[in-house]
Amino acid sequence: MERGKKSMIYICQVWSVSTDFKSLNSLSLLLPLSISSTGLSTRIKRFTLLRSPLGNKAAKDQFERREYRSYFTIKSQSPAKILAFIEILRYLNGVKFKVVLKEKNIKI
Repeated sequence: MERGKKSMIYICQVWSVSTDFKSLNSLSLLLPLSISSTGLSTRIKRFTLLRSPLGNKAAKDQFERREYRSYFTIKSQSPAKILAFIEILRYLNGVKFKVVLKEKNIKI
């Protein structure tokens, strides 16, 4: 064995946001069993609209929008595995992703 031999490990961090809880849960079905996702806090945005553009200021409708968020990390020595997983993420409807890729040298 060579001393000081280095190997590259790739780290993929993924943050996901969706207004539909079912579509966000379908993401967890795509993850390998060794990877667990962390549920982050739910953002709730509430807003009020007037029912009529004229006159009656007391008539209002109230709405709210919930954003469900999650986070997970994938580590692999093969960049092809990470790229294949990112390709699968593209096909989820109604889910937004932020993906950060990092390289890390490790000594063997």
